[in-house]
Amino acid sequence: MDTGSPRSRPHEQECERELVRLLVEHGATDLERLIILQDKGWNDTTTELHFCKQRHTSDTCSPKLNLIWFKRMKILFREIDSNVDVVSFTHGLVFLDLGCSPGVSLPVEEGGHEFLLESDYLTRFHLLSANLTYFELGPHCNDTVELHRLPMYMSVPVFDLVLLDGHQLRTQTTSVPWDRDRLLISQVIIGLKSVRQGGTLVVKLPLPHRHIAARIIFLLRILSNELVGWKPLCMHANRGQFYAVAKGVGEGKSGGNLQNYIEKLGLLWSALTFGGEDNVGRAMVPEDLDFIISMNDLRDHHLEWLLEYGKPFWKVQANAMERFYLKKGIY
Repeated sequence: MDTGSPRSRPHEQECERELVRLLVEHGATDLERLIILQDKGWNDTTTELHFCKQRHTSDTCSPKLNLIWFKRMKILFREIDSNVDVVSFTHGLVFLDLGCSPGVSLPVEEGGHEFLLESDYLTRFHLLSANLTYFELGPHCNDTVELHRLPMYMSVPVFDLVLLDGHQLRTQTTSVPWDRDRLLISQVIIGLKSVRQGGTLVVKLPLPHRHIAARIIFLLRILSNELVGWKPLCMHANRGQFYAVAKGVGEGKSGGNLQNYIEKLGLLWSALTFGGEDNVGRAMVPEDLDFIISMNDLRDHHLEWLLEYGKPFWKVQANAMERFYLKKGIY
């Protein structure tokens, strides 16, 4: 079943099970309900067939369906903005969009999406077709891998708003299993480099009970002066992602350490890109993000905060899955 977040890799499962157990023990009733519903879906043939068909449709969509998805994504971001006030119109807005045209998006010939922005807006936007995982973002590079220098306009903190919405595409022609980790870390690095002091960062993440998401969320919390979030109802409500929204980036209690975190994320990027047994990269492990906060410290000192932050997102997905099961007659 596809609920938006792949099953955890074996090395992660124990870490995430423990976090889920503690959250449930402390009152995360909707998370408990969600886990039960997900287990039901993993073991139901009807549900699996539905999501297989949905994946096939997404991977082979026609130009007409591409346009429908484009319009629905506009509705989705409008919903986010109307609920958590992402866009400020008090002055001219300069923004960067990573992973979704317009902005920086995977080239169509490599499996990326078509550029469908209305012609009236084209003079206001610049599109860069590129694979985000092939920018040089760490201190250590390898001549055997063809990398590209990050454009200067994405290397300096000038953007009022940065949207990080890239995700690993099944249609991508060249990828390795750990590219989804490299893609996330690449986006976070670029986002933190390019957002201006006091700007806003919007990041699509797995739900907060996932160990990687929990630490990224914590980082956004300590770097910004306000952290909110939204899980859209109009689209993908039964999927395991939401949008974290960090406002006032660089102005939080650890805002002065922003550059230090960027450097450590760069070291992690290098490990994910050139590490592993054959020096061709590797997947992320829970310990990789201990420079933000260890899982022990998160569980011991910040569990209540994580619980309160995650409650509305777990509820949205659990409710959406219940509606889906009822519609399919699975109950």
